[in-house]
Amino acid sequence: MLTGTNLVYTKQYNLRIVHEVVRRFGPLSRADIAQRTELTVQTISNLVKELVVLGLVFETDRRRQKRGAPSSVIGVNPEGAFTLGLDLDRDHLTGVLVDLAGRARQRKHVDLDFPTPIQALDLMVETAELLMAAEGLTPEEVSGVGVGVPGPMHRAEGGQGYVVNPKSFPGWHDVPLAAWLHERVAIPVLLENNATAAAIGERLYGAGQECRTFFYVYIGSCLGGGVVIDRQAYTGFTGNAGEIGYLPTVLSGDPTGNDETPHVGTRFRLPHLYQRLRGEGRDVRTPDDLGRLLSEGHPTVLEWLDDAADHLTGLVLAVEYVIDPEAIFFGGRLPERMIAGLMERVAAHLPKRRIQEKLAGPRYLLATAGADAAALGVASLPIYEAFAPAPQVLLKKAAARA
Repeated sequence: MLTGTNLVYTKQYNLRIVHEVVRRFGPLSRADIAQRTELTVQTISNLVKELVVLGLVFETDRRRQKRGAPSSVIGVNPEGAFTLGLDLDRDHLTGVLVDLAGRARQRKHVDLDFPTPIQALDLMVETAELLMAAEGLTPEEVSGVGVGVPGPMHRAEGGQGYVVNPKSFPGWHDVPLAAWLHERVAIPVLLENNATAAAIGERLYGAGQECRTFFYVYIGSCLGGGVVIDRQAYTGFTGNAGEIGYLPTVLSGDPTGNDETPHVGTRFRLPHLYQRLRGEGRDVRTPDDLGRLLSEGHPTVLEWLDDAADHLTGLVLAVEYVIDPEAIFFGGRLPERMIAGLMERVAAHLPKRRIQEKLAGPRYLLATAGADAAALGVASLPIYEAFAPAPQVLLKKAAARA
């Protein structure tokens, strides 16, 4: 169905545009905002007034221009909204409390070992309560909770969802995690693939602000990816766009010993690497432990990087040809040195595998959020949902939910 719009929805979209411009480039004068948005100064004045009333922006000290009277400038109010981000994976839970300016005010990290749904839920509630208490906030003062989980997953209407990844997350088939958490904390909950969430965080607060279309290669306890097209996160029909780890690969047998369908992500599973290293007498349980072994030049870690880069090269080339992105970001929970090592190896492979007729490719960039990329990304989900100038805001059905 083709959906029209009207002035009410246009105003909501313009409010988001002004807020986005102030967030990215502020503090700015009203004239500066008008120039960047191509709206009239009078329209900007009216929109800014409404944003001030909502507590989302504030007027700072007056700034004197070279000529004429001084003008006030508009900046984002960090206290205008607070959100929680909970990144859950097979081996950890990372929680952050973030303000409207995107700054992490509080953080808590817990190492885990394949938690059950109830164990994870209890820990998420405890983490959320600790983060809010540390900042002196009540649930009523928190705009939303973003929850990141490994894909693939199924998302139901209204952001409630089910984790449907029983092979790599045993016991989690059809668990309504978002609904359960909402019942316990009484705050709106948004569920997202953690790789897509990391891409959204990069789009809002990282180097992705400068890119219209990019792909985010996310390495958590396994391999995933997130897609941003024309500055909007693209999640696909089932919410699993970007899941490059589940692309099939030609393998002789199953390297995991689990008799599962061979896919590239099996080469990136950190628990398998930890197990292998412990079999060699090294006590390795976290990504930081891997970073220390890499500093020592450990041959097993170097071998893993070589093998991972070999497989990753084919995947990023597929991304190049299918999406044609401006940039491909590499990030996740691995130490920055390991991710940089993967990027160097991929860069060395690319010239030999890229067709000669394709003279240029995307930029390959290190993501900026570090090991907390997914936690910061899911924390940004409620802000993205409420304030990002997405084109669908102009549609009546979408705008009615905003």
